[in-house]
Amino acid sequence: MTRGEDLLQDALRQLDGWSTDDTRMSRVLTLDESQHASLTEWIKIYADAFEQRPDVSRSDGQTRIAVAGTDGVTLSEVNFAARVEDAYQHIAGITSRGPRSTPHADTPTGALRAWWNRRRDSR
Repeated sequence: MTRGEDLLQDALRQLDGWSTDDTRMSRVLTLDESQHASLTEWIKIYADAFEQRPDVSRSDGQTRIAVAGTDGVTLSEVNFAARVEDAYQHIAGITSRGPRSTPHADTPTGALRAWWNRRRDSR
């Protein structure tokens, strides 16, 4: 495994609930209609920021999100997924500080950032 592949695998381990294969990442979330609408607005913002084109669908009270890179799963897709996960946890009120708290260091983006800083500082 190359250093880049090792780095990517470490980053993927920071995202609980996301499934990956060589070409895409996906997540299924249980949300009500209002939460789904709010999350899709955030997904649009993150998709533009990370130049991603996620596939978002809704069925039986579940929101399905999939994102694929043209070169397989890269850190760009992982960063996108971490942002979506933070938004989901905030919208669903499932952060460790209690319902409706703001995103913080215990969420995937914060954890991913802390992990990245540890990796960078250890070189």
